[in-house]
Amino acid sequence: MRRIRRIAASLAAVTLIGSAVPAIASAASVITISGATASFPLVQALAHKYSKLLHNRVTFHISQGGAQIGVNDVAAGRVTIGDVSRDPLPTDPVGLDFYPIAKYAICIVTNKANPISSLSEAQVQAIFTGKDREWSQIPGAGVSGPIDLISRTSTAGVLTNFKSLFLANKSVSKLGAEKPSEGLLEQAVEGDHNAIGFLSNYRADQGTVNPVGFDGVGCTLANATSGQYVPVAKFYEVTKGRATGAAAKFISWITSSKAAKKIVSTEWIPV
Repeated sequence: MRRIRRIAASLAAVTLIGSAVPAIASAASVITISGATASFPLVQALAHKYSKLLHNRVTFHISQGGAQIGVNDVAAGRVTIGDVSRDPLPTDPVGLDFYPIAKYAICIVTNKANPISSLSEAQVQAIFTGKDREWSQIPGAGVSGPIDLISRTSTAGVLTNFKSLFLANKSVSKLGAEKPSEGLLEQAVEGDHNAIGFLSNYRADQGTVNPVGFDGVGCTLANATSGQYVPVAKFYEVTKGRATGAAAKFISWITSSKAAKKIVSTEWIPV
């Protein structure tokens, strides 16, 4: 697990990744990717491994921005692949193909000064819809004062999944501060004793925030893998029409190779 974290950390500032293999193409190919910040560490680690295996015959340009950015970019032909952290929506542009590559858990998180062990569905809905606005209303809270909601911007697939899995599709209160990435949400919760937010299990498990259980089950990779922890969603690679060429081979490698499955299994859940 820590090995993959070190890979992700070492590549955090890198948006250009070389990879290739003579069997893939006779000339270098370029795969451009944009989208979800939640799946970025996984896709970056996969691309890094692919590059090492394929001898610099494929080049990756990877950027973030949110799942909806990935959908919009790939639909418009601006990128080869969109990284998406939510299921397809009826409002998505027509003609997109969604390829699931992994599953992940969504964890509610609080500041480490407020180590709540678990929240019920009713409590989560009361907090995030703004009905309960003081920590004194929440049994087991380790802090007092107002509840500082930290949410994601509308482009985030994790936000879409959070609303469907935790809030019965209700909206997060407008009182919440909106962050454009998982990293910024993590930093906001880490720096505010009264904060509460939600992250993918990869980010929640970095040790900077307190992952909160849901309905008595801890938000851990083991619990999500076993099915005990229910709020689990999928990461997708999305193409405009059926994937072809270098993109198709990369996606096929992710979904079929032992090397890719090993990377997925360290922090996420294979599909």
